[in-house]
Amino acid sequence: MSNNGLVKVHVSLPNHWMVGGESMWAEPLGNNIYRLENVPFFTYSLNFKDEVQAFEDDNGILEVENVIARSGNRTLRIIFDKSIDRNKQDFYIEKIRDLDCSLERWDETYLTVNVRKSACYLDVIKQFDIWDAEDIFAYETCDEQIPGSFDAEPDDDA
Repeated sequence: MSNNGLVKVHVSLPNHWMVGGESMWAEPLGNNIYRLENVPFFTYSLNFKDEVQAFEDDNGILEVENVIARSGNRTLRIIFDKSIDRNKQDFYIEKIRDLDCSLERWDETYLTVNVRKSACYLDVIKQFDIWDAEDIFAYETCDEQIPGSFDAEPDDDA
């Protein structure tokens, strides 16, 4: 993807176990409104093509404050079992694409899935449940965990 005309917007994630925040590419639409142009890897309650409102902080970083319009896309995240080699992963990735989804890879086992608004979300979840039970991969939905926040729930053990 060409990043011409796109800017980075940021979401702080103080509760996340691995990262303190996430930056995503976004298209400026005017009036502090931006359309997300990639699928979030760590953020909850944000999806590909959602329109968000963001403002510059004291360091000039565009911090996402809230969602203005939902795209209808949904985000899932998968982590392949370590026993699933890259060829087998590619097989399942093609099956996921056949469910009207797109994917972005973080590393060798961790991927984020965009369930397009044209897809049947429940069919995707049913299939993911089967693959999860077969130990192909574990997955999570990325619905809001804390009302009004894009962060994960705090870890009670921290």
